[in-house]
Amino acid sequence: MPIVMMKTEKEALAWLLTKYEVPFSEQDLDLDMPLQPWRCARKYTELRNLVNKGTVEHPCLLRFCHLTGRNTSLENLLYREFDLAEFITGHRIVALHAAFTEGRSGSVIIRLDNGVVGSVEVGNQLPDGADEVDRHEIIARRGVASDIVVDTQIPQQSVYLYKEEGTETYKDTDSELFGLSGEQIERVRAKFAFLKDRGSAPEHLTQDAHIKAAVEAALKSNETHKKIVL
Repeated sequence: MPIVMMKTEKEALAWLLTKYEVPFSEQDLDLDMPLQPWRCARKYTELRNLVNKGTVEHPCLLRFCHLTGRNTSLENLLYREFDLAEFITGHRIVALHAAFTEGRSGSVIIRLDNGVVGSVEVGNQLPDGADEVDRHEIIARRGVASDIVVDTQIPQQSVYLYKEEGTETYKDTDSELFGLSGEQIERVRAKFAFLKDRGSAPEHLTQDAHIKAAVEAALKSNETHKKIVL
């Protein structure tokens, strides 16, 4: 089968829906729904499986970090990381304490409803053009799990091409959606999954409202210098 290079998210979504014979309209391709697309990424679903299947027993501490350039707001980073904490563990955030510096970086201590504590470090101070840096680690009473190799500071690429003009890197994470970035693939996969099961809309909307409230609480905690219970 020839490799299809996708140029846009809309093109990729239409291709997937057609390939798997999922009925759709032109309006479906412009779907506007808070879907928490990162939940479709393999590395996060594998972390979730390690917790659900008891491979890491009795998680005690989460250590999350996500650093980007200035084009990503601190609010968007917090939204993503808070949702990932709940998705991976299967438990909800019930309290937090945040401290930020000039709205560009900071950390949040979160507590889940099962007593697990987590540290979430975020920042958007990377130079323009730099690759995002993120790490998600689970420390348990028995076992440790991480989405990058132990002692790795910067996420590795799959292929490095060294040329006289410079270095090019490649990291394809989806066997069908070549040509798209990791975040684009997450969004396409999330929309595809939703259009296959439109009944999940209430769940996504409820989660969106809950996580937005947690983000607002983090901003308020930074202003008041106090812990906030959700």
